Amino acid sequence: MKEVFKDGLYIFGFALLTAVGASIKLPFFPYHPFTMQLIFVLLSGALLGSFRGPLSQVVFLALGLLGLPLFNQLAPGFPVPALGASPAFTRIVLKSGWLLGFVAASYVTAVAFEYARKMDFWTIITAISGGFLTLYILGISFPVLIFGFPITSTFIGWAWPFFAMDLLEMGLVVLFLVNLNRLRRMSPASI
Repeated sequence: MKEVFKDGLYIFGFALLTAVGASIKLPFFPYHPFTMQLIFVLLSGALLGSFRGPLSQVVFLALGLLGLPLFNQLAPGFPVPALGASPAFTRIVLKSGWLLGFVAASYVTAVAFEYARKMDFWTIITAISGGFLTLYILGISFPVLIFGFPITSTFIGWAWPFFAMDLLEMGLVVLFLVNLNRLRRMSPASI
């Protein structure tokens, strides 16, 4: 019973940390605020493992779908094209890839650590990069597949400012995990 309670606390805790990270918005580029949610998405996979980490992101998505204002600005920087679809539908589809990418990024990060069975510098870089790339593949693929946008203009025109910010966040996660590993010899999902 204690383990279930502890797991629930970790899962809900990382969902709340992701929500807090989403609510902190610092101006970076016009229409592209800097948020810290990717930090907690990647850390959930690195610290909680391949079950609890992605589950924490599912809880984050569920809280948003229940009405909490966690992702109420849907794709604010993307120009809504005249495709016959409503602007609300277009923005929801655009944001869906990123939101599903949170779950997938947490999972890929966790699986990479679990497969390596250690947490050294190169494992940290590889696992975090894998989660990061998974997020971007899903985030960019939705407008490309659903609306037929060219991938280069989708990435350069819309995702590039996010990419620059998220690279910074990825670096912060790597720095945190490297220092945490030095303080306490960790194994994946050791929380």
